[in-house]
Amino acid sequence: MSKRYLVLFEVDEGEWLYATSENPFTAQSKPLIFETKGEAEAHLLRYNNAHVLDQDDIRPFDKSELERAKVRASVNSKEG
Repeated sequence: MSKRYLVLFEVDEGEWLYATSENPFTAQSKPLIFETKGEAEAHLLRYNNAHVLDQDDIRPFDKSELERAKVRASVNSKEG
């Protein structure tokens, strides 16, 4: 398993959310997952109060999952 990283930031006093690529975002938005700590730390600079969290439990896609993701991305791009 490879280590991945998330950025957790304070939206309002005592209200924390994970950084996401959605704009606008909600508490249900999927978090951005960074491959390196450096990438996460660079993104962290966008926020006044944020932390980088290690995610050891995230594993890379296996070959079949990667192929399914490519098919879904292709189908999704044709629908839009």
